Amino acid sequence: MRYINAVQLRVFLRQQKINFSTVELMKINLVVLFYGLVLPGELSGGIVKWHKLSRRNKMRAQAAACIVLSRTVNLLSLAILGISCFLLENPYNSSTIAASLLAGLTFSLGLYLCITNAKAASIIERLFGKLSFFPLPTLLKEKIAKLWESIKHFHQIPLHKLNYTLLLATMYQLAGITSVELLMLAAGIKIPLISVIWIRAAVIFLQMLPVSISGLGVREGAFVFLLKKYAVSAADAMALSFTIFGITVILALIGGTLEATETLLGKSGKTDEHFME
Repeated sequence: MRYINAVQLRVFLRQQKINFSTVELMKINLVVLFYGLVLPGELSGGIVKWHKLSRRNKMRAQAAACIVLSRTVNLLSLAILGISCFLLENPYNSSTIAASLLAGLTFSLGLYLCITNAKAASIIERLFGKLSFFPLPTLLKEKIAKLWESIKHFHQIPLHKLNYTLLLATMYQLAGITSVELLMLAAGIKIPLISVIWIRAAVIFLQMLPVSISGLGVREGAFVFLLKKYAVSAADAMALSFTIFGITVILALIGGTLEATETLLGKSGKTDEHFME
């Protein structure tokens, strides 16, 4: 999954003239996981990734645009799979929930089109130009303008490359679904695959809320609540959740080791330079 995500991100970075190898991006993904253990919400992880991608060449707006598009593509594929499976199963027989999910899917698709399609972006620009918002600080306006200009560079991506990144995002989600399905079988939890898909999507979206560190509490509560409908005990649901968290911790510790090694080597290099002077 980390490799697939790195390959996808590299496509977007190349469009912005930012050069990273796939191995470097895999390392950054692992380091981001490490910081996710101590910082709340998905936004903090995005900030860490942005810092790692932009510190080498100071292309901050371009790096931010790549992260926005990568996150949008992955969330769009997650929403399509999760919402489609939920609507097919319709476990709660609620039109309100179905309408809300369809609205969320429509928003995700609209955001994706605004980033990748020049005509959609032009409509948004005209819409925002007609609306009067509260005044923003000049510095913030400049930052937003730079980010938007960087995002518009993605309008030049060929359609086959966009389809390729969507395929990678789908492969990423399918790998995650397979992982959760295998862990459920290992824990003795047997529910339909279609249920596994939308439950995984629901848990991921809930974990994005900046209310806990590394999703602790939110993930466990979501699994207990959602799996209860399938006669899965709270103990089994908690076991599944902590197993998933344990795997995340192992990967994060690898990222932490890489970060510590880089930091120590960086300090060592600075010390050697100072000694030579």
